[in-house]
Amino acid sequence: MDKLSIQAETKGNVTVVTIGGRIDSETAPALDAELTKAVGGNSRLVLDLKGVDYMSSAGLRAVIKASQAAEQGGGAVKMATVPEMVQSVMYTVGLDLKVKTFATVEEAVKSF
Repeated sequence: MDKLSIQAETKGNVTVVTIGGRIDSETAPALDAELTKAVGGNSRLVLDLKGVDYMSSAGLRAVIKASQAAEQGGGAVKMATVPEMVQSVMYTVGLDLKVKTFATVEEAVKSF
């Protein structure tokens, strides 16, 4: 999988955004736009990253921006099924301290 795919669905009072493919400087603006739209509709977001095979700093910026917007709305952004490569990058930049990660989407949704 190379091309970016983004799908949003509502589970209870949480919006789950399923992301797949490669998140880099070319595709990050599309991710940023989708996350901005999702946070605008619901400040409780779970990002399902199981299909992500690469995330650059541009992708991390989109996640951070969405997290800040969600917090301003009284919610949060949480991540589920985060691939090891993405977890490693999150840990390196300290994003793991800001955005909680969960093994499954169900666990992340229940955490709200």
